[in-house]
Amino acid sequence: MDKRIIIAGIILLCCVAAGAVVLTSGSGPQEKAVAAAVVPAMPAAANTTSPQAGCTQVTITQTDGTPVTLPCRPERLIVANANAAEMVIALGAGDKIVGVTDSTLSVPYIMDKIPNATSIGNWQTPNVEQILALHPDVVIAYSSYQPKNLDQLLAANITVISLDCYKLDTLPADARAIGKLTGRENAAEVYARMVEDSVAEVDARVKTLPKQDFPGVYFESYTDYTAAANGSGSDEMLVSAGGRNIAGDAMTSTMKVSPEWVVSAQPQYVFKVVSSSDTRALSEVVASLKSRPGWNTIPAVRNNRVYAFANDIEFGPRAYIGLVYTAQLLHPDEFRDMHPKAMKDEYAAAYVSGTNTSVTVYP
Repeated sequence: MDKRIIIAGIILLCCVAAGAVVLTSGSGPQEKAVAAAVVPAMPAAANTTSPQAGCTQVTITQTDGTPVTLPCRPERLIVANANAAEMVIALGAGDKIVGVTDSTLSVPYIMDKIPNATSIGNWQTPNVEQILALHPDVVIAYSSYQPKNLDQLLAANITVISLDCYKLDTLPADARAIGKLTGRENAAEVYARMVEDSVAEVDARVKTLPKQDFPGVYFESYTDYTAAANGSGSDEMLVSAGGRNIAGDAMTSTMKVSPEWVVSAQPQYVFKVVSSSDTRALSEVVASLKSRPGWNTIPAVRNNRVYAFANDIEFGPRAYIGLVYTAQLLHPDEFRDMHPKAMKDEYAAAYVSGTNTSVTVYP
C-alpha cells in the first residue's frame, strides 16, 4: 500500500478519536454555551431558593399576609423590633438572637436573656455594615413600620422578614410565624391560643353591653396632644375593651388635637401610653395630664379616671393583658373576676421573667 495512503488513514483515525474526546468531556466552548442555555439560573430571592442538604425549609406568613419561604430554618437572627425580640425569647429561642437595635439594648428583661447580642443601630435605619458583620440568616423588622433604608438592606442581599408582634389582631399569627421560624411551633401554639382565649373572653362580655354604656375616651399617644385614632393599636384595644374613642372617626391612625378639642369632647376617661424612653414615673405622667389648662372641667379629671399605660403592656406580646386592664377600668363590674396582675405574673413565670416587676398601669 502506498505510504501516503497509510499516513492519511492514521491522521483521519486520530481526528475521529480527538473529536470523540471533545464530545464526551463537554469542555469545548460550544458545549459550555449549550449547558448554560439548558440549566436555569439560580434564583436570587430567599423565598424561592431551593433547600440545601441537611436544612429544614420553612414557610411563614408575614404580618401583612404575604408568605415567605426560607431554604433553611435560620439559626442567627437579628431582631430590629423589640416586640419580636420579646416574642422570640418568650418562645424559648432567645439563643438564636445575635443582634438587636439600640432601643432594645435599654430593656433589661430582654437583654439579661441575650447578653451577647450586639447593636445594629436605630430600628428605623439599621446599620447595614453592622448587620453584615454579624452574618445573620434573617433580619426581623416591623411590618407596619419598615426600615427607611430597606432598599439598602435588600441590595446587600440581607433577608428581611416583616413581623409586628405588637397588635392584638395579628399577635397570634405573628407568634405562630415566629414559632415556625425558630422550630418552636408547640410553644407558639400554646401562647397563641392563650391570647385568643383571653381576647375571646373579653369580646364575649363586651358584646353583652349596650353601646350606650361604652364610655368616651381620649387616648393620647406618646406625643402630647396626639390622639390614637382609627386603625392604631390603641384604638383597636380600646374598642375591643368596650370603649368609644373620641378620635375614632379620624381618617388617619393618629390625629393632632388641641387642648380645647379635648375639653369640648368631655371624655369620661383619659388614657395615655408612655414610651419606654420616657423616664418619668407613670404617676408623674398622670399628674401632668390632670394639671393641663382647662382640663379640670373634663369628667375624666373630675372623677379621677386618668390613667397612664406603659407601652410594653399596651403593645407587644403582653397586649392581651393590657386589653384586660383596659376592659376592667372601663367596665369594673363586668370584669371584676378577671385579674390582669395575676396574668402578668403568669406570663413572667412561663415566658419572660422580669416583665412583672414594674408598674405598667397607673393608678
